[in-house]
Amino acid sequence: MLKADRIGLVVVIASLLAIGVIAYMVFDNQRDARLREIRGQGVSLARALAAIPYEQLRAGGEQQGVVQVLRHSASGDDFAYVSIVDRSGNAVSELAADDVIIPAAVLPAEPAAWMGEARQQLKNDGREIVEFHAPLLGAGELQGFVRLGYLYPGALNMQQLPFIATVALPVFLLVPLFYLLLRLEVRPVREASREIGKVLDGGDFSKLEISATGELGDFMRRFNSFVEHAGNRIHTLEQDQQRLLTNSKLLNYRKNRVETVLETLPEAVLILDESGAITFANQKLAAMFNVAPEVVLAQPPQQWCDNPDILQLLSKYRDGGNTRAFNETIRFSLEEASARAIATRTYPLFSPKSPSEAIGTLIIFRDETQEALARQARTDFVAHLAHELKSPLNVLGLYSESLSSEAGKSEEFRIEAANVIAEEVDRLSSLITGLLSMTQIETGSLAPDRSLVRLRDVAQAAFEEAQHSAKRSDIRFEFDVPKEMSPVYVDKDLIRIALTNLLSNAVKYNQEGGTVKLSIAETDDAIQVRVADDGIGISEEEAAKIFDKFYRSSDERVQSIGGHGLGLALARQIIELHHGSLSLDHERDEGAEFIINLWKETSAIKQAI
Repeated sequence: MLKADRIGLVVVIASLLAIGVIAYMVFDNQRDARLREIRGQGVSLARALAAIPYEQLRAGGEQQGVVQVLRHSASGDDFAYVSIVDRSGNAVSELAADDVIIPAAVLPAEPAAWMGEARQQLKNDGREIVEFHAPLLGAGELQGFVRLGYLYPGALNMQQLPFIATVALPVFLLVPLFYLLLRLEVRPVREASREIGKVLDGGDFSKLEISATGELGDFMRRFNSFVEHAGNRIHTLEQDQQRLLTNSKLLNYRKNRVETVLETLPEAVLILDESGAITFANQKLAAMFNVAPEVVLAQPPQQWCDNPDILQLLSKYRDGGNTRAFNETIRFSLEEASARAIATRTYPLFSPKSPSEAIGTLIIFRDETQEALARQARTDFVAHLAHELKSPLNVLGLYSESLSSEAGKSEEFRIEAANVIAEEVDRLSSLITGLLSMTQIETGSLAPDRSLVRLRDVAQAAFEEAQHSAKRSDIRFEFDVPKEMSPVYVDKDLIRIALTNLLSNAVKYNQEGGTVKLSIAETDDAIQVRVADDGIGISEEEAAKIFDKFYRSSDERVQSIGGHGLGLALARQIIELHHGSLSLDHERDEGAEFIINLWKETSAIKQAI
């Protein structure tokens, strides 16, 4: 109801505006017509006066009569004044309406403007004047001017008010009448709008029970047919939507399950569709190329991969090419300066409904770096082992042949041969024993026989053994171990092997007049054993490799001393088997110092927790 009242008020205001526009147009047309009439009359009278000799228009009784005649001949109430002026603009004869003061003359200077029209304002009340002027000539010379002034017609003429009222009344009455008729005509449309609103609010399409006649009645019948058809169509679409939603959830469940399985695979996985576009990449592939999975899916391979082998591989499957290639394997390095070895295997993906139709390609990226390193390590191990076994065997073979020759008859040579053969046998025995111990430790078959041991006794036995077996008499030995120490829970035989290996290296690689020092210190958490020498020393580049099996420095001084490169590796494995640590002191300027930390029982429990 409020909306209808607003519309009615707007209609009333619009009708008043229309009446105002009509009145304005009438008044404006009236003013233009009156202005044209004044202009025609003024121009005609000005020309008529200009034709009278100037002497006859000058002040005088008879001449004054001419001006009076002209005043009475000017029709209407718009006449303001008539004035005869000389060449200087001084009035010689004039006549004006009762409430008009004639303004000062503004005469044209150019002859072309002597006959013309000008607009001025009265000084007494500011009303606007239309003045017509014409020249007065005598003997071919300018004698003066005639000035005719008329009031400029206004926009409102009270005489036209009855006419305006006559026009406005029917307009004002007809507009509301038309509005009422229009409301009666559109009432069924409003009712239909309300019914449609109810249908939309309820969400149930039904027929609209609205009575209407004529074309509107036909429209309502057709509209009801449309609503019924739309309802049936919507019901069908809702059923289709429900089926699609169920299928979409099922597909999403299957897709998520497949993607979960692919994410749990240890290899990097990439899936291409039938056109060669990437549709899936797991986290391992993204980590392999150091990008996010979204980047792999959204950008072309050239944006996230600069490896030419991979780009060439992916280009084979672009636009559906080579989709039936089966078990294609490519091996390459992920980076030129990297030792990472990557192998790819491709598998075509076939449609479950049509096994002969390829719908994509599965590419698996497998990091074979560890396997390659293991193969290389096995190869190096066999090579080192063959070298270590071959050298003593060659010596044994050489001396066995020499003993069976003429040189073997010499007693001195036989003693030398026996000593060399014994040394090489000890070397072989040490190598085999070390290999067996390392193999047992690596396979977990060697269980340490632990007991509470006084570490001073074990260290002193290993120290004395190294001191007695030293072939060089210029080496000084220092034993700095406190007499009272807490016992440690270790396998004393294995610990002695580790200490013997460290002391043996300290003796072998020491310099002339050097010192071998074994010291033990006890802290709150551990017992620390240090084995130091003043020998060749270890460079920073070699420090990272000295605990590798069969590794020996390329230094000529090291190569000139016998050894098989297992001592430090075995010592570290023994210490780590006791949950301790063996490290190299990098702050030492000369020689080498190895540090063993054997944790006490309480500290070991804290570390485990």
